[in-house]
Amino acid sequence: MITKTMAKIVLALLLATLAACTTLQTKPVKPTVQLVSIIPLNISLTEQKLRFELKITNPNNFALPVEAVNFIARFNDADIASGKSTQIKTIPANGEGTLTLDVTAGIDRLITTLKTLLEGQTLNLDYELAGTVAVKNWPNPIPFDVTGAMDLTDVNDS
Repeated sequence: MITKTMAKIVLALLLATLAACTTLQTKPVKPTVQLVSIIPLNISLTEQKLRFELKITNPNNFALPVEAVNFIARFNDADIASGKSTQIKTIPANGEGTLTLDVTAGIDRLITTLKTLLEGQTLNLDYELAGTVAVKNWPNPIPFDVTGAMDLTDVNDS
């Protein structure tokens, strides 16, 4: 036989369980990655160093501790560089942060891309930065693929 006291305890436990369920996080929303800039750092006879700046936007109500970024950089469909950054950065909840990826590209790959541009009628440089972002306590690396075009006629010498 269930007494009123037992019924109240069961009801209280049920309400507490329901309240706890409503505070559980739903499936996290994938952050977005945008390419902010590509900056040439230096050039030599054999290689070009480039800095890619990425903006990561976190739409979740919890911070994302980024542990690593794996990537491939392409210009006009040619693989220019690939690598891994282990720069640790925390992207705040409902916020954004910037990551920098320094890459070294073989000058032969860049010359081939430049030659293709000069032979064409346009000075548009299509780029793609694809890869994954590893986030601590996230089950799998988060893929990203950022594409765009730079009009090299707009580049000013400063």
